[in-house]
Amino acid sequence: MDLYTRAAAYLDAFQADMNRDFHLISNAEFGARRFPLFGSYVCEDTSTLILKNGKSVRSYEFCYFDVCEALDETTVRDYCAVLDDMAARYVPWSEPSHGFSMLSMVVLTAGAPDRATQKAIKKYKHEEKRKRPEDGYGWCSGRLCVVDLSDGTCWVNAHGRALANRVKLTVGKVK
Repeated sequence: MDLYTRAAAYLDAFQADMNRDFHLISNAEFGARRFPLFGSYVCEDTSTLILKNGKSVRSYEFCYFDVCEALDETTVRDYCAVLDDMAARYVPWSEPSHGFSMLSMVVLTAGAPDRATQKAIKKYKHEEKRKRPEDGYGWCSGRLCVVDLSDGTCWVNAHGRALANRVKLTVGKVK
């Protein structure tokens, strides 16, 4: 099975798994780019054990999926720039109920990236915390996950481990 056929099967399986939790958009645009799939998720927590005064906190996840034939360090930097831009565009810093936002990028490939590219993936870090009302509320973190669809191997940055575990579940359904 070629990369694009396998990627289409993966995206179909992921959508079937996540349709009840995520708002999914096919062929989503972000800036001048187009991605095969975008998912967003909002969760509201009203737990009084954690939160003072019974306030509710909203958590968000924004996730883009892409297919890449030739992944190199430059391409990884481009994906990292998209994640950084997502923080500026999507994170609702001004909302007092904002708890945290996860910004995720899943890149589907057919083969292992070279060592330098693996290192670039691992080194990517985006984390912001805001504590003062004039700066905004909550925190956000960028997660980058590159998955080889031929064998399910994932390469991630420090915040991407949980995302990789979820991605691997769907890869197992596509083989």
